[in-house]
Amino acid sequence: MGKNNVWIGYAVGQFASFFLTLLRMIPLALANRLSRSRVPREGEVIISLTSHGNRINRVHYTLESIFRGHEKAPVVLWLDRADYEAEWPVTLRRLVTRGLQVRCSDGDYGPHTKYWGQFREVAGSGTRVVTVDDDMIYPEWFLQRLLFIGDLRLDAVIAYRAHRIELREGKMLPYTKWTAADTCAASVLHFATGVSGVMYPASFIDYVVAQGDVFTGLSPRADDVWLHACALRSGHPIRQVYAQPRHFAVVPTTQVGALVVGNTLMGGNDEQIRRVYTQEDMDLLLGAHDRED
Repeated sequence: MGKNNVWIGYAVGQFASFFLTLLRMIPLALANRLSRSRVPREGEVIISLTSHGNRINRVHYTLESIFRGHEKAPVVLWLDRADYEAEWPVTLRRLVTRGLQVRCSDGDYGPHTKYWGQFREVAGSGTRVVTVDDDMIYPEWFLQRLLFIGDLRLDAVIAYRAHRIELREGKMLPYTKWTAADTCAASVLHFATGVSGVMYPASFIDYVVAQGDVFTGLSPRADDVWLHACALRSGHPIRQVYAQPRHFAVVPTTQVGALVVGNTLMGGNDEQIRRVYTQEDMDLLLGAHDRED
């Protein structure tokens, strides 16, 4: 009976979460039809994301949640060539008239598409880039609070959600054994996860661009892995906005075939982690672990 109650409670919780998300989507759908609010086309911070396939038909929910933000910034949606040249849904075309910029990626970079083209565009300009996922509903204060913390730590990668890399006997534990970060102190042992949004400082962007596209062979399906390795090597610690990670609402039906299935549940992250991190990287992590513990 106890187990049944647990599963009933879980099912009720999931249904309630789904229902609340649907309620959040209604004003976003109305805004897409009626709003005239715009975002600037230039700025010192740029929000960048990618989408693909059928997900493009629902990306307007994410974009509308960003457009309504207390702080405004240019928003750039990167598409691969097939999606860029296909007919866009009317929901996306409406956003273009209000300032959304849609760019065509010059290659097949998978999840790296959400940052790679944008990083190369702004490298050397002092511009910061915020990356978001195309299946989330972000709160109105999303950019405002990233900027507040980012202005305090211009040397750090700022994320709403991060894991702590767990080490034991000089080795990295599997990705599923990593724990949620529980502090807003900056550390190279923190691993930013892109789903809730990440802001990258200009100096970090310059470093990543200088490394070229070697990620296509090392971690083609794990952009978070490559970006953390770059942060570690370039001396950019990761700071969580709050002491506890923040999880935002997910647009229903967008998670089918999501990267989390292969990267987390099937061990894809661990395979790519083994290819990316060198012994020198491990020495840096172990040194940070010794200092912080």
